[in-house]
Formats: sequence, structure tokens, C-alpha cells
Amino acid sequence: MSLQAETGTRIKQVALIEAGSPGLNIYSHVAMGRGVTVLASVVNNAGYSVKAFIEDVSGKDSIDWDYVKEAQVIGFSSITCTLPRTALLIEKARQANPSAVIVLGGPEPTCNPERSLRLGVDYVVRGEGEQVILEFLEALESGPISDIRGVSWLEDGVVHNCERSVQLTKEAVNKLPITDHSLVHKAEKCTVGSVWRSRGCPQRCDFCEVWQIWPRYVVREDEQAVQEAMNAQETGRPVVFLIDDNAAGNKTSFKQFLRMAIDAGFMRHLVVQLRADVVFNKDGSVDRELLKLLKKVAASTIVCVGVESADDGNLDDMHKNIDSKTMARALKIMRRYGLIIHGMLIALANDTLETIRKNGDFAIRYLSTLQYLFETPLPGTIKTAQHEAEDRIMFTDLKDLSYYDGMHITLRSDNTDPIEMQNAVIREYRRFYSAGRVAKAFITGLLFRFRFLNPGQKQYLRQLVLGKRLYWWLRFHLEYKLVQWSLLAVGRRRVRDFLKDPAFSEYRMRLGSMS
Repeated sequence: MSLQAETGTRIKQVALIEAGSPGLNIYSHVAMGRGVTVLASVVNNAGYSVKAFIEDVSGKDSIDWDYVKEAQVIGFSSITCTLPRTALLIEKARQANPSAVIVLGGPEPTCNPERSLRLGVDYVVRGEGEQVILEFLEALESGPISDIRGVSWLEDGVVHNCERSVQLTKEAVNKLPITDHSLVHKAEKCTVGSVWRSRGCPQRCDFCEVWQIWPRYVVREDEQAVQEAMNAQETGRPVVFLIDDNAAGNKTSFKQFLRMAIDAGFMRHLVVQLRADVVFNKDGSVDRELLKLLKKVAASTIVCVGVESADDGNLDDMHKNIDSKTMARALKIMRRYGLIIHGMLIALANDTLETIRKNGDFAIRYLSTLQYLFETPLPGTIKTAQHEAEDRIMFTDLKDLSYYDGMHITLRSDNTDPIEMQNAVIREYRRFYSAGRVAKAFITGLLFRFRFLNPGQKQYLRQLVLGKRLYWWLRFHLEYKLVQWSLLAVGRRRVRDFLKDPAFSEYRMRLGSMS
């Protein structure tokens, strides 16, 4: 392909596509999408006609191909597990619109551009797309594309990588427009409002690709994030997900965000991702101010914590900078303040069956909900390089990358057969989401879980006539009382659906033949 062949095109219309999650997994159950909504807002703000198609929101095979046929640029965003589906959609887009320029971005192509270029796209954008996209669209009209940092292309079988783009500064991040969810096809189906206020993570866990993509921790102005949260509330989304990988990387700033959200009248459910030890001050005392803000800011606050493992040796190997005793103490304190703790555990490649059971015991004792994932060889991480050197990666074909969703084992272990390890994690899921634990959560929640309404809820009730006021007063209290029961019931149903999925049954048969 010649670079010059792609310049000189008048760009009027852009289609952005995010392929749906493979099968049933942790991504497919949240109708939210990832980065293309922000990207669409940037493109729209620059005067282009743009529409975003997010299959996890609108459904598989819901893309408006008539719109795509009229676009001069078709952009795709992918994580590793969605790459097989993305490849199929790229092929379909090429057939529907042969003259369009097709570009692929997201975490997967950022960390492994060559694999993405082999799918037949014209370009790969590495790093933050908001920084590159407008320069890229302008260069397609007047060139040269080879001057744009972060762009890769394939020419005569050789991969060309422009210099890596520089991560957006705080000033540049603050200039990005407020996310416009109306640009998403069938946006009314979006059940979760995604909001962001920071990028990157100050931690350096060796299995994680976040800090490889965003080396610096950059915080956005809180006014913008609060406005997006309020927009999500006003458009009827019952849950707002603050998608920052480490929302309290700057704790002082995070507290300010919580205060501003409270003052603005936020009253729906909030999901945040935090380290467990954020509840402690530097001197080891409990940060009661933060805990009170987390409780007060929402109808219920769900804190996602990367527990990873209850084994101290594993935590040290990951460079988590926390031990299991401190982790347990922090989680107990969070739950004492009424917070819902969604714990994320990792079944590491060399875990034994005893370790998996130990992790399950820890989850039952300290967590409200559980996400027990397998260590996955995501491209670009330190751990993946080690696994490649040790020939541990079981699946490398494009079609098998759908297994890279955390729900499937993809690494060989020295201690356990793959099928045994897979079944061991399934047992822990079943134990955690047992019918008895679901029933217990209903009874204890109804009888013992109570809180005063938050300021946003009180403000809302004052605006209602008496009958509606009583209805919503009762509803707010019942939502809080039964939130853990509801999440456990949903988790139990999702586990059962996942295990019944024909694709998962086929996968288990493959594992059995490999043991």
C-alpha cells in the first residue's frame, strides 16, 4: 500500500465501531462500551459527521451498514478478546465500502500493532486516539501521514511505526469535549453511564497493560467529570461507572470530585475502582473522611478492588505493594461503612488447587461480589514476555484470542492440568454465588442494612408530590437494603448462563484433550 494513495480524500463522514464481546463474559454483561464514545465526541466537535456503533450496547449485527457505506473513514477499537470479532467486521466493512480508509486503535493494537495490521486495515493508531484522530483526518486530505506520531502501517510487507505519540497532558485532557452519548447508535440501550476523570495508574503491576499505554497518571478537571455523571443521571442511567483504573491515584483530587458530586445532587449508584489500602492515611490510621464521602455520594457505592490473590508470595511477585492481612483489614473497613466490595482475583499460571481454594475462602469472607479471572497474556506486559519466553501461552491463533477475556485459562501451569484449574475456579464461583448465600444476603439486607438518604435523594424527594415522594422514599431504602442480594443474584445467573454457553462447552472439550 502506498501512503500517497490514501491522501487527497475529502473527509465528511466517519464511522466508529467497537466489536461486541465474545460469548458470555465479564464485558458482555455491561452495556457501556469503552473508548469510542469519547473519540466520537472529539470528531463531532471538530465538525465531522460521526456515529459510534458499540455492539455491547446495541447488540450483535446492529451496525447501520448504510451509514458505514457513506463514510470516508471507518475506525475500529479493540481489546485482545474482541480482535477476532473485529477482524470479521473489518472484512465486512471493506466489502461494503472498498474506498474507505480503515484504521484500528485501542489497547490491543497499541501493544501489538503488527498483529492488528495483518487484519487488512490501512493504519493502526497507537496510544490515545483523541490526540491523533484529528491530525490523521486532516492528513488524509492533505498529507503527509508519515509525520503523525503514533501511526503504524504496512507497506510492501514491512511494518512502519511512527514515533510513539506523547501522552496527553493535563491541559490537553481538559480541552477534550464532554462525552456526547447521543452519538452512539441506539444509545437508549446503554444501561451504564461511563465517566472518566483520570488516565493511567501510578502502580506498576507486571501483569497489567494500563501503565504501558498511559505511563503517567493524569487527572482531568473535576467539573467535567461531575457534569458527565449528572448528564448520565438526567438521561435515566441507573448506574454511573467511573472508569478510571485507579480513581484515587491522587486521593486529594478524588475527594474533591466526591464532594462536588454530592453538592451537584448526584443520587444514583456509583461504581469506582480503587486500591484497598486507599482507606488508610500515610500514618496507617483509617481515612474516615474518604469512607464517609464514598458512602454519601451515591444511593450505593460499589468499590471494585484488585485483590488479585490472598497469597502474600503472589502479591509480592506482582509488585502489588500490599499484603493479604492489610488487604483484609481494608475490605472489612469498607464494608463496615456500607460500601459494596466487588473483588477481582486472579488465578495465576502457577497457582495450585490449594491456592485457588484459599482465594475462594478469602472472597467469601471479605467480598460482596466476586470476579475470579485467569491470568491472561495481554500484549506488551512484563508477565507476557516471561510467559512467551517459557512457552506457556496455549492459544495464539486469531480465532482463539476470544479466550483472552479472563474467563478462560490460556497459560500452561507446572502444577495443574488446564482443565483441572478451569474447573477449580468454576467451583469457587459456584461456592461464592450459591443459592444459600443469595438467600442470606436477602434476609440480612432486609433486616439489618440501613442508611440515611444522601443529599441528592433528599433534594429529589422535596420536588415530588406526597404520593410519589412516599414511593421513591421506599424505593431508595429498598434499593440500598437489597443491593448486595441483587448483585449476588445477578452474579449467580451470569455464572449459570456462562457455563451453559455452547462456546464454553466446546472450549472445555479442547482443554480436556490438551491435558
